[in-house]
Amino acid sequence: MLRSTIVSFITFIIFCSFVQAEPSCERVRYSINANDWKFKRAEIHKGYEIGLDDNDWLKVTIPHDYNGGSDGVHKDVFKGRFDFENDADRRLMYKGPGWYRTRFVIDKKYEGRRIFIEFEAVSLEATVWVNGKEVGRHQGGYTAFSFDITDALRFGQDNLLAVRADNTNNPAIAPWMANEKLPFPFSFDYAVYGGIYRDVWITIANPVKIEKVLNTAMCGQASPTVLSIATHVKNYSENEQTVTLTSIVVDPDGNEVAQATGQKNIPPGQEVVFKQMKSALGQIQFWDVDHPKIYTVRSILRCGGKQVDQFQSIFGIRYFTLANGQAFSLNGEKMLIRGVNRHQDMEGVGYALSNAQHHADANMIKEAGFNFVRHAHYPCDPEFARACDELGLMLWLEIPLTGSTSDDPAFFENCQSQLQEMIEQYYNNPAVVLWGIGNESDRSGAPEAVSNHVFRELVKTAKTLDQNRPTTGCNYQYQSNQDLVDVYAPQDWSGWYGGVISDYRPEKLIGEYGCSIHYPMHNDQTFDAGQSYHPDGRPDFWSQEYGAFLHEYKVSTGQSRMDNFPGHCVWVAFDFASPRVGRGSNPIPYLNQKGLVLHDHKTKKDVYYFYQSMYRDAADYPMVYIVSESWTDRWAEPGEKDVWVYSNCDTVELFNDNGTRSFGKRTKNAGPRGDTRFQWDAVDVQYNVLHAVGYHKGKQVATHTIKLKNLQSPNQ
Repeated sequence: MLRSTIVSFITFIIFCSFVQAEPSCERVRYSINANDWKFKRAEIHKGYEIGLDDNDWLKVTIPHDYNGGSDGVHKDVFKGRFDFENDADRRLMYKGPGWYRTRFVIDKKYEGRRIFIEFEAVSLEATVWVNGKEVGRHQGGYTAFSFDITDALRFGQDNLLAVRADNTNNPAIAPWMANEKLPFPFSFDYAVYGGIYRDVWITIANPVKIEKVLNTAMCGQASPTVLSIATHVKNYSENEQTVTLTSIVVDPDGNEVAQATGQKNIPPGQEVVFKQMKSALGQIQFWDVDHPKIYTVRSILRCGGKQVDQFQSIFGIRYFTLANGQAFSLNGEKMLIRGVNRHQDMEGVGYALSNAQHHADANMIKEAGFNFVRHAHYPCDPEFARACDELGLMLWLEIPLTGSTSDDPAFFENCQSQLQEMIEQYYNNPAVVLWGIGNESDRSGAPEAVSNHVFRELVKTAKTLDQNRPTTGCNYQYQSNQDLVDVYAPQDWSGWYGGVISDYRPEKLIGEYGCSIHYPMHNDQTFDAGQSYHPDGRPDFWSQEYGAFLHEYKVSTGQSRMDNFPGHCVWVAFDFASPRVGRGSNPIPYLNQKGLVLHDHKTKKDVYYFYQSMYRDAADYPMVYIVSESWTDRWAEPGEKDVWVYSNCDTVELFNDNGTRSFGKRTKNAGPRGDTRFQWDAVDVQYNVLHAVGYHKGKQVATHTIKLKNLQSPNQ
């Protein structure tokens, strides 16, 4: 399968020949992540000056954040936001500026070209200087931006790059907290780290260059596929240029299936758009969750007969129906959205995950059997989107309009800007099926008329930029706001923050459901889906067993109702930091523990294996898991015990040794709705070995063994 890429004016993959720094190349792009970077977490007066002494600054590499510990020094996210016990005005988690400085050289042979500095993201606000000259400012911590730095450069010499990042809570930048000292919804439930936490690039291009390519594949069940290619070309030179654009469409097997050519005159400093349509694309190969086929568009730009630029973009061919009250379908096939939420937050690095880790996260999500990711509550890293394209994980991306909505015109303009950047940068990714306008963002005191205006205008912007994907908003308070989006997505916390588990009867796309689970905590209690275990809404149960019971009930219910609603998204893939008021009393203070996997992004809770047992096919990925690997001291002495197993196999056999002392075979016969567990009740457990064997179509296909403490070995 061809490698895909994120298409925007600043994020792209170029052919291998382009990365060689030769004058004959049209475009050169390289990372400066591994440069010698210096960092200071403080406000520095004129921190951009060339002569500033930065010898005592901390040496770091990019990606880097200054709250999550990626540099081994700055890890204050788990202190909470303020020192409420001693001084409520004293900050514990740092919010404010952090300065970065590094030096780089652009060879003199590139004089006459345009040089760009590109950031995949800086949180939340970035101001950039080159050689003491300010080259640009960007507000918004989750989308990419680029500045032309040519006029500030000294070719063939050292150049100083200085960046001031700032994660201050700012009413002019989303996300914004109306009052950080108050509990939700005024202070939202995740950490906003500061820093240059995604990749940084240098791009060297000709004065006439391709800015972005937007590919739209229009198709339907009986309709022919039509590809629309909109190529934006800008002339940075001082003279009018006549350019010829050739667009070559390449299918997932590497075959050229279509070509289009056009010519335009571009005045100096202007940008033009080439619009090309192609309908004959050969044998159509659809992008879907099992076979994610990705097409490529190679855009070749010529000026005066000479090739001056080349750009590679992607697209996928797929169509879907997504509406509340009915089943979801992809390419005419009905399926349940088996979704999971994800935060880009990891133990020891905060936001500053490596590209390899973004791919590892996507693989772990896919391995659990999910087909859909809601990236909460902001656009994901380009590498994560690329991984979703390649693995067949549908994506819901949303802007960070989370918690509080401001009536400041600057805030509205910033939301508009972040929405436009998100849509343009991820427009070509076939994985993206849904644009999110915001999350719980009308609950913190802003007048209904204000949120109405902001949400309505954002929906209009989304529809102007992309007419082919629906919009959504999650868990709005006001019906008037719910009605603005195409597919409103409520949350369901029955059985956790209120109500009982059996209240779960989904009809709409569910944006969040789940409960907190503390990995070492276990409970032998028998649960009832119709009983409340959380008086006054306070979460008293954090055990893996209660968490498993709740998830089992809701997944089983969702499967049974898939003809009447599109699907649901469990909250959340991985535990994540949450320094807000109220989280300090968690078993691990200031950690939201609703993840299926711990904050290390490695250790799986029991419910992760439950999802595998329900969402993976044994013919493709046979699995069996004895509950629980983290409760090996469950029994102090031998006797009659209840044991259950998660598996996607037809039958499972359980042994009290390595394969001779059998408790018999079971089909899936238990759980809160009787269809989620393989269970053995009151079996005589004498030894410290439990061994399960899974069978699919009569053949042994999977095994799992755990060793218990306190009991004797079967060999004694």
